[in-house]
Amino acid sequence: TFQMSSGLYGARDIDGNFDPVRYQKVMSFCNMTEIKIAQGAKQTGGKLIAEKVTEAIAYYRGVKPYHNLFSPNRFPYASSVQELFDFVGKLQTLSKKPVGIKIVISDYDNIVPFVKELKKRIDEGNDAYPDYFSIDGGSGGSATAPIEMMERIGLNARDSIYLVDKVLREYDVRDKVKLIASGKLLTPDDIAIIMALGADFVQIARGFMMSAG
Repeated sequence: TFQMSSGLYGARDIDGNFDPVRYQKVMSFCNMTEIKIAQGAKQTGGKLIAEKVTEAIAYYRGVKPYHNLFSPNRFPYASSVQELFDFVGKLQTLSKKPVGIKIVISDYDNIVPFVKELKKRIDEGNDAYPDYFSIDGGSGGSATAPIEMMERIGLNARDSIYLVDKVLREYDVRDKVKLIASGKLLTPDDIAIIMALGADFVQIARGFMMSAG
C-alpha cells in the first residue's frame, strides 16, 4: 500500500505539488493507495530534522537532502469532502487501482458527510469515491501528537468501526466500500471483536513496533 500523507512524499514535484507521472511510477509496484487525513492531530504538521533527511530519504520523498522537512497539518486536496473525493477519482484514473482514505472520527457527525457524498455519487453514477475507509482509532499513532488530542478527540477503534458500519448501513451503501480497522489493535481477541463489529480487514503496526523493541 502506498500511503499518501499531507506532504505528498513519493508523489510530488520539487515544489511540493502533486506529480501524476511520479505517482504512476510508484503505483507500478503498489497495489492500492491510502490517503492519510489523520495527520491533523499534529497541529503544526510533521517535522523531520535536517540530519535525518539523508540522501536516501530525500530521494524517495522527492526533497532536498539535509534540509529540515515540515509536513502540512492538513491534506492539500481536502478542503471539502467533494474536493477529496474528486482527488480520489483522479488517483483511481491514474493508477487503475483501489484508493481509500484514512481518517480518525470523534462522533457521528464526522462520518455522515463522507457517507452522504458517497451515496450521492453512487446515485448519480459517479465512480469518484473511495474504495475503502481506513478507520484509525484515537488511541493509535506514534505519540507525536499532543496528549490532549490523542486522548480526548478520536474515538477508539471499536467504537469507530461500529459507528461507521452503522452509518454506511443507514444510507444503504455498506456493500460499496470496504472498512479497514487500525489503532492499537494487537491481540487475536482484538481482531475477532473488531471484525465482528464490521471491519473487513485489520492493520497492525504497534505489535510489530513493540516486538522490535
